[in-house]
Amino acid sequence: MIPDKLTAELSEKYKVSIRLMPDGLSFWGYIPSEKDSLFMETFPFNQDLLMPDALKSIIFSYPCFSFSYQSFHVVCAGGKYTVVPDHVFIKKEKDRLFDFCFPKDPSLKTLVQPVGVLNASILFGVDNEIFSFLLRSLSNPLFIHSISPLLITWQKKSLHVFPKLMHVEIHPNHMDVLCVEQGSLLFVNSYGYSNSNDIIYYLMYICKQTNFNQLDDCITVSGDRDLCRTVLAVISKYVKKTSYLQQTSNEYPVASGNELNLDMISLMECGL
Repeated sequence: MIPDKLTAELSEKYKVSIRLMPDGLSFWGYIPSEKDSLFMETFPFNQDLLMPDALKSIIFSYPCFSFSYQSFHVVCAGGKYTVVPDHVFIKKEKDRLFDFCFPKDPSLKTLVQPVGVLNASILFGVDNEIFSFLLRSLSNPLFIHSISPLLITWQKKSLHVFPKLMHVEIHPNHMDVLCVEQGSLLFVNSYGYSNSNDIIYYLMYICKQTNFNQLDDCITVSGDRDLCRTVLAVISKYVKKTSYLQQTSNEYPVASGNELNLDMISLMECGL
């Protein structure tokens, strides 16, 4: 629930984010110096409206979206993205590069998010109309992809451990996989899937690509608990160190019925 004390006069104390999804958005934020200030409100889209119109209806209905904040992230969850090393990236070629990786879509605007600790940039697509509307309507929004907080968090974790770390984030229709080793990003990609067998096949293939050590290297999986358990039951036969990572954290309590996604927790922790 949006707190009553979130007013235009006090808003600049808050760091807030919109997590934009195909079926709605989450609006959440906190005051960094106040431990129990975290809030989250979820707004489903009106399914009778096109996504841009449904988004406009929500933004125009709540004054808090027009306030100025300490920071305001727009987190684009899911969607097409690719990670490009800085030594080969030419910013003026971003559209050409994105169209090389994915079928050309005139409705999408290609955005660039530099990730300094990885010496790379994330290229991702956002609907042109939605991007233009949010840029006009929000106060200094910073657009990021939901994979970026996870990449930064796992890169930091890998600095102080010897084995490779692979993290798998399972969403309803796709999964994100990243692999890091002592601060270096070895692999990141997104895959669509139909069932658990698809997920297992992709993970076994990625393990082969990254020369995964079956005894020493580690795989964590997060997402739907039952699906993760099914996947881990098979993967654990081939990789010794596997575990399920709960998507929410008791360290960040929010109102009953609301849950923070792992990328939201990572965003608070990684300092973007």
